[in-house]
Amino acid sequence: EAELFFREGSIKKEDKVVHKKNEFIKNKDPINNKNQSKFNYDLTKDKRYTEDKFFFYCPITINFKANGNEKTLNKKVSETIKKNFDGIKVLGIDRGERNLAYFSLINQNGEIEKQDSFNIVLDKFNRKNNYLEKLDKKEGQRNEARKNWTKIENIKELKEGYLSQVVHQVVKMAIENNAIIVFEDLNFVFKRGRFKIEKQIYQKFEKMLIEKLNYLMFKDIENNKSGGLMKAYQLTPKFDSFKKLGKQTGILFYVNANYTSKIDPKTGFVNLLYPNYENEKQAKEFFKKFDSIKYNKEKDYFEFKFDYKNFKVEEKNLPKKSKWVVCSYGERLHQEKDPKSKAWNTVKINLTERLKELFNNSKLDYYEGEDIKEEILKQNNAKFFKELVFLLNKILQIRNSYTSGELRKKIEKRELNFESEGDYILSCVHDKNGEFFDSRAAKEGEPKDADANGALNIARKGLIILERIKESIEKPDLKIENKEFFDFVQSPK
Repeated sequence: EAELFFREGSIKKEDKVVHKKNEFIKNKDPINNKNQSKFNYDLTKDKRYTEDKFFFYCPITINFKANGNEKTLNKKVSETIKKNFDGIKVLGIDRGERNLAYFSLINQNGEIEKQDSFNIVLDKFNRKNNYLEKLDKKEGQRNEARKNWTKIENIKELKEGYLSQVVHQVVKMAIENNAIIVFEDLNFVFKRGRFKIEKQIYQKFEKMLIEKLNYLMFKDIENNKSGGLMKAYQLTPKFDSFKKLGKQTGILFYVNANYTSKIDPKTGFVNLLYPNYENEKQAKEFFKKFDSIKYNKEKDYFEFKFDYKNFKVEEKNLPKKSKWVVCSYGERLHQEKDPKSKAWNTVKINLTERLKELFNNSKLDYYEGEDIKEEILKQNNAKFFKELVFLLNKILQIRNSYTSGELRKKIEKRELNFESEGDYILSCVHDKNGEFFDSRAAKEGEPKDADANGALNIARKGLIILERIKESIEKPDLKIENKEFFDFVQSPK
């Protein structure tokens, strides 16, 4: 099946661009450590297109005798997992909203051993390539080109070049740490739309990774050793199509990304209340279901105590731990539209102060430890309940983010740290030590921002998969319901 191709030179002699030897040339690459370069020979721009070329393609089928189709290979992987269960880790990868992609490597106890974004990758010269900056810059240039009717540069090649480097990092990490790889299932997650890497490119990343793992070898390993040319790893079956991808393809597993970023990583609390103001009567019925609403003077916050069983929570989502106390601790970010400019601006809301203001204006007294629920229900003011519902929504808001435009400006002015403050997790439920998780003050081994939290919880779902495989390698149930995930993270090892 060999093929021979001929490509005629497309750049004519009179159109050639030649940089003369010993003349300075401006460096376009921002990571280059100098602004100009000089060579002792002529440099022809796009030289390969100035010449006629013959191309000889000779396909080679590697490992052609292997009988490992998807079913048999997946079973072999499951058998290996069960046999070596205690030594296997999980590498969770999340397609970020503020980062291009994020990974979290965890052990069997759910502890983070390594986490980081894939914004920056090292090239073959060990130089740092910040692809997030490159892609943002390229996107800005494309938008400007659209406005000015000028040529739009292709951003696709930049993204694909980036993904090929990330694939190398992922497979290396998986091998070095004896880890399965867990992705978000794209069939579920694409209802969300604020990602840096869109569906088509991300699927290409998956395909590239699967094909890399079909026959994985490393140049720095001797040919006859495991991982070398003659003893490469086969860790995934041959890629057929995305439609035929199940929950498992070799060492790659897919989980739905529900409740992976908007969840308290310490207590496992998730918002299943979804307060919504319709009218005063409906709001009263809603707050009537709370066990109590109290003011904690010592801590200076309000406590809303409730049981999910008293609210309309689907059975498939209802966790074993249904009783919670959420607190008006800290500040939340809120996006509001400027009536004049129509631009979205982010404002900080001090929850406790806003609640105090609401109650004071309504002549509603709140004392230390006293349940004020009945006093709230006596209010006959639609505006009061609309504000109360709004503030409860903000209390339950675990993920806090600036708009992309604001974030970029604040980083440029050094008003914010991109890695921790632009998109952070702040819990409304304190842990057994009385602390509310705040990713801006994350300790070693805790998620550093919202995307890191997403990668961690995708990896945690991978731990559930490992347990399922341990129980049954023949037909392991790899579908994880929300309730099962909640129970798992709310009662960790």
